[in-house]
Amino acid sequence: MASPRELVEELNKHRVEVSKLRDVLNELDREKEQWFRKKDEISKKIKESIQKIKEDKTKRDSLTQEVKELKPKRDSINKEITAKLKEFDNLKKEKISLAKSLDMSKIARGVSKQTIFEHAQKPKVFDIKESPSKIKQHIEKLEFKIETEAISFEKERELMKKIKGLKKLYGKSSVIEEVNKKMGDISDEIKKMRKDTNESHESLQDKARQSQVLHEEILKISAEIDKIKVDEENAFKKFSEFKKKFNGVNEQLKEKLKEMNHVKEQLDKISTEKKEKRRLEQESFLKSKEDAVNEKIKRREKLTTEDLLVFQKFGKY
Repeated sequence: MASPRELVEELNKHRVEVSKLRDVLNELDREKEQWFRKKDEISKKIKESIQKIKEDKTKRDSLTQEVKELKPKRDSINKEITAKLKEFDNLKKEKISLAKSLDMSKIARGVSKQTIFEHAQKPKVFDIKESPSKIKQHIEKLEFKIETEAISFEKERELMKKIKGLKKLYGKSSVIEEVNKKMGDISDEIKKMRKDTNESHESLQDKARQSQVLHEEILKISAEIDKIKVDEENAFKKFSEFKKKFNGVNEQLKEKLKEMNHVKEQLDKISTEKKEKRRLEQESFLKSKEDAVNEKIKRREKLTTEDLLVFQKFGKY
């Protein structure tokens, strides 16, 4: 069995080793927690990035759906424009055909335009560009002339013939006017539809661009996630390594504490045994003193202060 001195030396040695192990354990714990926090931060960032991808996908899909809905609308307007352009071309052909039929040499039957419209400033009053309202004015002037001026019967017949020709021209000119009005209305419709289709196309292009930007952002974030996932794995590996080392040192510390406690128990046992031995020795010594004092009393000898203290110790004084 080891001596108390050896046990004390062993205990001190254990205490030094325990102190060193605790320092190593604390350092490992700091490293372990540092890597755990880093891994936790990266995991949080990945979750935030995944949430951002979900939000961007929702927006992108919504924009893509809007683009899909806008395309048929734009195409439908373009078809309507094509139909209106065809209708416009047909009216244009109709107008040209009507214009060709307005041959004034046939309508006026050889009568001089200057003679018919003697008060007009321009001689080409029967031109296709002449508006029905002006032709009507010419008719009214001739009718007014017949009613207010004293003219011969022959002259009146001549003017009536001219009025008849002008009225025929007025009828055909009105048809052209109506065609012009229809063409103008169609032209306005085409302008409006082109404006609508341009707005629809611009909106479609804008939404398509936004969708593409979001799609590229999703790809970019996905690539970043793949990259930081590697960092997350590395951080977790480091955490696991330091945790393993920490657990290993912790087990060593536990074993060392057991050994130290065992030594302390041995020292405590030795100390207890020494105290008990000392107590017994003291009691034995005092008992011998008590016996000596009792002998003095029997012999009627004078008691000393020490003798009185012995009596006091045993409660006999």
